[in-house]
Amino acid sequence: MTGFLPRALPAAPTRIAGLLPPQRISFADLAEALATLPLAVDEIDTLDTFQTISTLAGDLVANGRVAKFLIDRRDPTSPAVRFVNGNFLENGQVPDAARYHYFFGRATFGIAETLDAFNALTYFTADKRYIAGSIRTYFLEGAADPVFGLQFYPQDVIRERLVVEAVSIVRARIGIPSSRFAFVPTGAQQTTDTVGPDLAGLEVEVLPLDRILGAIDYVPLNVGEAWGHLRIFPEDRDALTATDIPVFDELPLDLSVVAGVITKAVQDTNSHVNLKSKERDTPNAVLRSAALDHPRLAPFADKPVHFVVRKDGFDLEESTDEIVAAKLAERLDRPLVQLVWDAETEVRSYDELATGTTTQTRAFAARYGSKAANLGFLAHRDVLGRVGETGSPSAERGYDLVPKGLAVPLQAYRDFIEHPPNSDVRALIDLFVADEQAGALSPKQRAARVDEIQSGIMAASFPPGALERVRAKLNEVLPGVEKVKVRSSANAEDVPDFDGAGLHDSFAADTTKRDRPIGPCLVEEDGEDGEVKRKVKPKSLGCAMKGVYASLWNKRAVEERSFARIDQTTIAMGLAIVPAYDAESDVTANAVVVTRVLNTEHVFGYSLSVQAGNNLVTNPDPGTWSELTVAAFIADDEPASLTTTRYAKPTRDADVRAAPVLAGDRMLELVDLARRVERAYCRATRGYYRDCRFVTSAADKESSLDLELKIFADGRLVYKQVREFGGR
Repeated sequence: MTGFLPRALPAAPTRIAGLLPPQRISFADLAEALATLPLAVDEIDTLDTFQTISTLAGDLVANGRVAKFLIDRRDPTSPAVRFVNGNFLENGQVPDAARYHYFFGRATFGIAETLDAFNALTYFTADKRYIAGSIRTYFLEGAADPVFGLQFYPQDVIRERLVVEAVSIVRARIGIPSSRFAFVPTGAQQTTDTVGPDLAGLEVEVLPLDRILGAIDYVPLNVGEAWGHLRIFPEDRDALTATDIPVFDELPLDLSVVAGVITKAVQDTNSHVNLKSKERDTPNAVLRSAALDHPRLAPFADKPVHFVVRKDGFDLEESTDEIVAAKLAERLDRPLVQLVWDAETEVRSYDELATGTTTQTRAFAARYGSKAANLGFLAHRDVLGRVGETGSPSAERGYDLVPKGLAVPLQAYRDFIEHPPNSDVRALIDLFVADEQAGALSPKQRAARVDEIQSGIMAASFPPGALERVRAKLNEVLPGVEKVKVRSSANAEDVPDFDGAGLHDSFAADTTKRDRPIGPCLVEEDGEDGEVKRKVKPKSLGCAMKGVYASLWNKRAVEERSFARIDQTTIAMGLAIVPAYDAESDVTANAVVVTRVLNTEHVFGYSLSVQAGNNLVTNPDPGTWSELTVAAFIADDEPASLTTTRYAKPTRDADVRAAPVLAGDRMLELVDLARRVERAYCRATRGYYRDCRFVTSAADKESSLDLELKIFADGRLVYKQVREFGGR
């Protein structure tokens, strides 16, 4: 919620853009209002007054407008409330007093406390000296008039009678006729179990965030603008290009580069496709009312348009084919990015990668790819460690939080492709890359050419001794383990501004199966396993390795790299091999933790997505979605609050769950472990954030971490990977 100033962190830069209210009042009237309204406003008696003092919301629901308030309770018998004019200007700038409750209180009420003392007396105690909150508008079920939500920072411990007191004081100062009001709890601790009748007497309902999100027609997931051809429910997804803006019923998980996207169904915020939209800065939104005859979509079907996703709505206007082509050319008008990596022939275990410092462990990405190197980083004694390392999180839990396994270097892929018997495959790749980087291929031509390359790789042979070296290391590191997972660790993953999430395939292998000395390996679709959507046949180690090598040339991976201007002559595939995750116990949940609150600018903490069973968060089955929870916190010595904004739908035929997938203490455990990982990552990675002491709660950090893990029936957690994520 706008207005919370965390301790010891510098104020964020002033942001003026996007603060103008809708056209309910004219620009002339707005200018006059801004010139006459003071910093502190005693009451909000009209909708125009609210529009004038409010700003675009940047909290857990990224649309609507917000106006802050502060209640001074130093004299409990006569509390005073003032509303913040968020558009107040001082020397042409919005001062901190119009942005943060603390500075507003100093300017308006003359409070003398330090920032730490103010935070403690306002947010983290039931015996409050001050109450800081906001008035937030929500447009539900397509209504033309908003619901005014009275709410508090997610970590605020306000509850029961104090909620009634605050709501009563604020409600009495808002005189907007015929308005609907609600208390919106943003943290699980903000309860109203004993005061329902009191709130009803004030004509204030209780609206949880999951109900609000379920009733909003438009949800912006990534704001921005694009030029392209609007394709409403396209039948042939393979024909879509970077100059198309498709409207889907559900978001396809294999969607490649498009200019922007709209879906009718809810999207998983932490799915690979949405994270890619954020990373490449392409607009993405949910429009529940989307239809072929939608009055705002239908007039532009299959026409060139300018598409803008804003926090408070979206715009579509006519464009031209020439402008669409020119805008794409502008996006691509930059030099190719050369990926530099180091030759390495040794197959190493993750523990061998972790023998030096965490910085040295992360540097192995230049030889093995980031996924493999980061598994070594997670296993490092200063991060999650091993069960035998006293004081490590793994030792505290009595099991390894990170799987053991091995890293196969990038050079092994290059040696495989350059092996003389595979010269026809190398020729196919060289010719394809030349045509792709010249922009000479249509989507269908690209699909046909990569299919040919992938078939060639699956039929190719390993250099003498290459497969045997991997088998020998596997027997050393994972003796007796029959089922393993071969995962991608490409050098075109987790590079600046391009994480490559979800572009490549992983394959299960049975180490007891012998590889065919002659004959190709095959890849078959497998719709039953929630973890692996495709499988190799035979299910041998060599076929699984070739399957991952071939996935470097997936059509979607090629298109994403081309859009990111990565030089495809410099790519290579490393491998990260781990035991099968569910060999000892059934998977009860999958989770993703992103170390920032996505889609917000003013909430400090982490985003968690959790799904029941073995349905993935990153690549969810059609018709399903994961639970979304925000863990709001300021510092490690202050408790985190959990706010669930959407409950999970584990299978297409299942009802939406009525309760969280994991217990609260388990969710807080995920938060604590992610904090430890991020602090260690910051110390190991130059330039990640300017002060690692405050990195976990820094909303202004350029990048965050994306951690994937599994939770098992026996209680174990297993971290699959950590990667850096540049989106917001």
